[in-house]
Amino acid sequence: MTNMTTIKVSIETRNRLKKLADADHVTMDAELARALDRAEEAQFWAGVREDYSRLQADAGNWADYASELAEWDATADDGLGTE
Repeated sequence: MTNMTTIKVSIETRNRLKKLADADHVTMDAELARALDRAEEAQFWAGVREDYSRLQADAGNWADYASELAEWDATADDGLGTE
């Protein structure tokens, strides 16, 4: 069994979590873990978008990136065709 702990949340938050868990037919722990997974993934992709925005804001760095990307794209054409 996984170690457990208790956290204090408002009754409203607990009820919201229970409603989601019931709708998904999972435990509240599983629903909370899934919500955290989604939040962490959203945070990751927001960071990626911010990084690309910063990169694009610098014309020189963006040109370097685009050039390197084009070099990698050329390696995909290995002459084997579609097998």
